[in-house]
Amino acid sequence: MDLISISRKEGKAFELRVRGHALTIDMSKEEGGADEGMNPVELLAGSLGACIAIMVQTYCDSHGYADGDVGASLTLEIADDPKRVGTVVIDLELPNDFPEDKKSVVKRIAALCPVHETLKQMPTVDLDIV
Repeated sequence: MDLISISRKEGKAFELRVRGHALTIDMSKEEGGADEGMNPVELLAGSLGACIAIMVQTYCDSHGYADGDVGASLTLEIADDPKRVGTVVIDLELPNDFPEDKKSVVKRIAALCPVHETLKQMPTVDLDIV
């Protein structure tokens, strides 16, 4: 896996870099940022939605379901004690020609996406101060 680096831009904005790509992460204006990008929680949920959408789109492409694309809309509920994402609701849009009797396959695919599996089986986080 390639190194992911995070460096401060200004204020509460940080830049995430990996494999030559860059993404600005910031807090909303209400949270003291300049709203130059997604906040970390939105990025987490977006990663889950994108992972599911990519895997399901790959399935649809390989099975010839081509009347439209896969899309995902997510909403989050924040829980307290400790503050965290409590619920993620994902509305998944499938191609128009996707058969009703194959929707259970989509649920299995979604459950197997690496981000979803990571949320189910939390990784060890080893924080080193350098």
